[in-house]
Amino acid sequence: MGKVQVLSPARRRDTTVWAYAAAGTAIIVVHLVTSSPARYMLPVLVAASVVFAIAMGLARNRPPSFAPWCLFAAGMAPYTVADAIWGMYQVRDADVPFPGVADMLYLGSYLLFAAGLVTLARQQSGRLHWAGLLDAGIVTLGFCILAWAFIIAPYLRSELSAWPLAVSIAYPVVDLVLLSVAARMMLTIGKRTPSFLLCIGWLLALLAADGLYYGTMATTGTAIAEDVSEVGWMVSSLLLGAAALHPSVGRPTQLPAGLPAQLSDGKESMPRKRLSILIALILVGPLIVVANVGGIRYQPVNVTVIVGMLATLSLLLVLRIAFLAQYAQSRATEARTQAHDLAVSLREQEELQKQLSHQATHDPLTGLANRVLLDERLAVALGRCSATSPAGLLVLDLDGFKEVNDTLGHPSGDELLVDVARRLTGRVREQDIVARLGGDEFALLVEGVGASALYDYTMRILDAFKDSFTLAHGHSVQVTTSIGARSITRPTTPAEALRDADIALYRAKTAGKNRAVFSETL
Repeated sequence: MGKVQVLSPARRRDTTVWAYAAAGTAIIVVHLVTSSPARYMLPVLVAASVVFAIAMGLARNRPPSFAPWCLFAAGMAPYTVADAIWGMYQVRDADVPFPGVADMLYLGSYLLFAAGLVTLARQQSGRLHWAGLLDAGIVTLGFCILAWAFIIAPYLRSELSAWPLAVSIAYPVVDLVLLSVAARMMLTIGKRTPSFLLCIGWLLALLAADGLYYGTMATTGTAIAEDVSEVGWMVSSLLLGAAALHPSVGRPTQLPAGLPAQLSDGKESMPRKRLSILIALILVGPLIVVANVGGIRYQPVNVTVIVGMLATLSLLLVLRIAFLAQYAQSRATEARTQAHDLAVSLREQEELQKQLSHQATHDPLTGLANRVLLDERLAVALGRCSATSPAGLLVLDLDGFKEVNDTLGHPSGDELLVDVARRLTGRVREQDIVARLGGDEFALLVEGVGASALYDYTMRILDAFKDSFTLAHGHSVQVTTSIGARSITRPTTPAEALRDADIALYRAKTAGKNRAVFSETL
């Protein structure tokens, strides 16, 4: 049995977009290769197809908002009618009235396009913010200088009467409005969908065709590249229709990461490429004056207008850089705060590690070294013992501790153990190790002490228990200690040393307590 491939809805819609683009491209090719007057009606077919493409795209793709696309469709309706009027005059090889009904329809369609773009921009890029507005303003002013030098100023120098002059200037003005909205959309949208890119392509193709047509018309009195402009207008219409048909029109575009926070305070980073473009736009005006385009240097009014726009553009760029500096300062402050927080966190972690390490090697009640730490120090100390570098090990067990626990309770017993630890540490050297082995058993490790000195050391420890211990609530208790001592003059294992000291301790206990016994093993 053969395999049946079922296309997903998104794939089928992609096919629809490609089929629409292929059909439109075929119409454009026919327009270019044929010489029949009927070819002037082909742009009408392309423009009309956009209205149907938008309607189909809205029905199939369900964008987040229908409003901007409805405005685009509403704008394409008079645009199509205007194309039909213009085409009929061309078919009859008659001059198109200017200004006429077609011009009013074209300008009306542009205003609807602008309204749709503003609606789409507000939905796609969120609330207005100064950084995006400044960028869009700089781009618009840069092209305003070009429009003034190559289109508006030549029209003003022409012999057109007031009404034709007003309509002629209205075209570049509405183009600049469309450009400003498009600039804001391109400069504030982060992740762009294919539909959004097609929509931007529509605007750029439309503005490029208009600029070529009206620029040559203003400077030479005739549209030199009329066929090129006509192709540009048809391509722009196809791009708008494809944008509506593409399934991504149903997905909203996304702001750049972190932009919502920037929108609230007007801060936004500026990529180096964007900054280069903005600076290049500032240089357009001086280059036009230096090149003396259209003899502009000898026209004080035009020079004044260009200088005024340059001053405004420079001011916007200064403000934009100020916002950028403010943003950089806020990021630096944020980085310093994060570095401080990180340093504090690292210090806290280091302190915690120290606490954990201390808890792992020290007795929680007395703060003395525990059995683990004692074994570590014993292994190091006893491994290097010799006749010239002896060491001593004392193991202590309290006499009468059980009676204190039984009569006064465990809290008093714990308090007594703390006091014992305090007395022991007060009788030893700083380098000596005092450890609690568990219960009421303690150990002392001393280095650099021979047998005779160890005896004096041990007697000093016994003397520490002559005085009674005063506990809470005025309780005074008398406890003594029994000590098992071992002098070490050769490398010995900790287990062996502790065993010998424990045996000596046992002998001290059985001999009557409160005394010290030295191991016979040397």
